[in-house]
Amino acid sequence: MAGGSGISVRWISPIITASVIVMSILITLLIHSFSYIDFYEFGFLRRRSTGRVNLDRIYESGRYFLGPDLTFKIFKASGHHVNLNNTPVFTTDNLQVHLKISYQYFLIKEDLPLLHAAYDIKYEPIITLNAKEAIISTCSRFDTDEFINNRNKIWREIYFGVKSHLGGSCCIPKCKNNCPKCPIHEQCISDCKPREKGCNKEEKGLFVELRYLQLHDIDVPDRVMERRLLSLVRDLEKEKEESLNQEALIKKQTDILVYQFRNNATQTIAFSEAQSKLKRDQAKADAHKSTELARINGLASMCSRLGFTQAKDINSLEYLQTLKDSKDNITYSIDFSHAILQNSKLT
Repeated sequence: MAGGSGISVRWISPIITASVIVMSILITLLIHSFSYIDFYEFGFLRRRSTGRVNLDRIYESGRYFLGPDLTFKIFKASGHHVNLNNTPVFTTDNLQVHLKISYQYFLIKEDLPLLHAAYDIKYEPIITLNAKEAIISTCSRFDTDEFINNRNKIWREIYFGVKSHLGGSCCIPKCKNNCPKCPIHEQCISDCKPREKGCNKEEKGLFVELRYLQLHDIDVPDRVMERRLLSLVRDLEKEKEESLNQEALIKKQTDILVYQFRNNATQTIAFSEAQSKLKRDQAKADAHKSTELARINGLASMCSRLGFTQAKDINSLEYLQTLKDSKDNITYSIDFSHAILQNSKLT
């Protein structure tokens, strides 16, 4: 029995060891049967043993039980940020301008199989090179002054130039037409082909979507800045000369207006004085007329009451009345002898 017990103990230890090994292998296989994709990733199924990739389905974030021989080939679902520092471009006036540009692009999920077939996971340097070529090609349509004076126009042209080059002539998924208030990255490029009409591979560009682009610095050659500064100085001098001429003209016009106002005032005063004198003379004439009429009426009444009917008597009375109204100092008297003579004639 002791021998039987010894045999059983001898066999139990290897069995336990084998069981632990098997359990460890099973647990390891179970652990490696789960594969994960983060929220910022896309993935294709890839077989570990052969390296073969299945492009039939694009997997998004989550945990998947695939088995020990399957895993994911990961692509970036978030934005790809690229900085281009000191990028040289030539303008239409054969000058070299250096640009500092940043842009962000995203992989188009539904075009991911085409991207994998064309570039595998080594697409980033190819896309960066093509974006740089698009920037150089776009900037070659503008002269140096436009880079200085119309920065916003340059930015828009570069943005749509790179967007068309990377995304092709096919509309990006879910883009919006006729939406001027939408953000620029949500708008469809002009005359793009809707995906519903069946865009082919060549029309999809490099299978990525340019979403944002920032134009940071524009480094213009010193001689251009000197030439522009000289031009600005000349413009300022010309503007100063024009201002001085305008000032002289305005001053001359002001002097003319002052002279006109003074002349008008002099004419108005002279006319007013003439009108005033005319009215005074008319008033004097009217007063004299009224006085003469009153005097004539008074004389007629006096002659009537005194019984003077002869013209010589009326004339004498009028003469006396005129002498009376005269401002000269006149003394009236009657000659006594003449009066006696007149009385004797009457008797």
